[in-house]
Amino acid sequence: MEQPRFRLGTKITFFTILIIISSIVFTSTFFFKWTVENVKDKIKVNNMNSALNIGGAPFFGDLLEMGDPEMLIQSYTYKQLEIVENIDMIVVANMDGIRFAHPNIDRLGLQFVGGDEKRVIETGESYISEAVGTLGRSIKAFAPIKNSDGKQVGFIMVGTLVEGVIASQNKALISILAYSIGGLILGIIGSLILTHNIKKSLLGLEPYQISRLYTEKESMLEAIQEGIISIDNKKEITMINDSAREILGIYDKNPVGKKIYEMFPDNGLEEVLESGKPELEKEEEMNRINIVTNKVPVIYKGNVIGAIATFRDKTEVTRLAEEITGYNEIVQALRANSHEFLNKLHIILGLIQTQELECAKDFILGIKGHQEQIEISVFRKIKDPVISGLILGKFSRAKELGVNFELKDTSFLNLRNDKNINSALITILGNIIENALEAASNVEKIKKKVILSIYEEEDSIKIKVMDNGVGISDTDMERIFERGFSTSNKHSGIGLALVKEKIDSLSGEIKIKSKKNMGTIIAITIPKEVGI
Repeated sequence: MEQPRFRLGTKITFFTILIIISSIVFTSTFFFKWTVENVKDKIKVNNMNSALNIGGAPFFGDLLEMGDPEMLIQSYTYKQLEIVENIDMIVVANMDGIRFAHPNIDRLGLQFVGGDEKRVIETGESYISEAVGTLGRSIKAFAPIKNSDGKQVGFIMVGTLVEGVIASQNKALISILAYSIGGLILGIIGSLILTHNIKKSLLGLEPYQISRLYTEKESMLEAIQEGIISIDNKKEITMINDSAREILGIYDKNPVGKKIYEMFPDNGLEEVLESGKPELEKEEEMNRINIVTNKVPVIYKGNVIGAIATFRDKTEVTRLAEEITGYNEIVQALRANSHEFLNKLHIILGLIQTQELECAKDFILGIKGHQEQIEISVFRKIKDPVISGLILGKFSRAKELGVNFELKDTSFLNLRNDKNINSALITILGNIIENALEAASNVEKIKKKVILSIYEEEDSIKIKVMDNGVGISDTDMERIFERGFSTSNKHSGIGLALVKEKIDSLSGEIKIKSKKNMGTIIAITIPKEVGI
């Protein structure tokens, strides 16, 4: 699985910061626009309220109507400029537009400039205007001034320079930027903490590593022949593989998510979950199937968070063990010998019952001589007693099948002390001889034969088995070493697969020549330097 260019922590931090920056930019832009409009609105409201309050004073209209000889209007407006915030100018003029109050005293008595005062003079309305005056561009609030009789005698203009508005807006912008930077810093710190916690919860693994582990786990579960069941600390089944379903016969059910005791009452996993102690190589029964099981707790930070059981069908384990160790081959040899001697005992018993004592004596001596001859021949050539016993058993097996079995005179095999190697030879010899005997017994020939040859060279051991049996077709020849494939319904298809595995483990070589209905020759070479 390809490793990504950026690690998970880098991605989380980058995208978190990107989201935070985007959010801050969007929010800041919105609040800045809102603040700008809000500052203007506040100034407009403040200016209008000031204009109405100042211009509505009881004496103001009468003083303006009299021409304000003592300049009380100018004095009063100066004091209001000092009191009221965010106001840069207060101008009072009569109906002819002549100023009676102005921030610049030199401009008293002069005509009002701007042209936006005509509306208040002509209609007597109160309104907001933004225009350029003698002090610069400003936001102005106009209101009529009336005398004590209610007659309009002039107007008042309360204004704020746009420069001041911009300054207020810039101040608001700086505050927004300061909060935004603070939010960004907190967001970065938060993203780093979040990244650390996520990585910690993922055991420091990157997503591609988790994906790879998951894929590997699924592949392993498919490859493992043992059944596997896991439960969590709530005793619910979290995983069960196909082998477990097959062994326990639950093809049509999905136990995942169900309580373990509902599916398998006598499971033993609950005890492991509670005790936290493993149970290894234990034989028990689950779903009426005898199994050999291993159960271990799943521990995280000192706490038991689940349990896992692996198991195999005991019958299958025993069968495979017998196949692998060559146990079946020895048992078959002993059984064949036992069967042959039992038949001979029946003959002797019959001769005795019919009072043919001399015949019985001659028969016994003949058997004894023939058996001794075979045993001496085998034991002289094959020094390993177990392998000798196996070959002697195949002589008896050959008689059962009506096949002439022969160990070539040139055969010779020394005694070796390596039990693993001896076990491999038993598996190899037992399977290929048995296959040859059965192949020879299944043809319609007068003389059915199997010839075994074992001899040592300086650097290797040669094994050759020849039969004149049914042979192997070209199609079957391509599959004879596949586990589970068999040309006979009597076998599981494990024998030759095991033979090939044993030979490969010894760095050996196997060659097979066969013709349909003519016979088969199997030649095996095993190098001595691998330890034999």
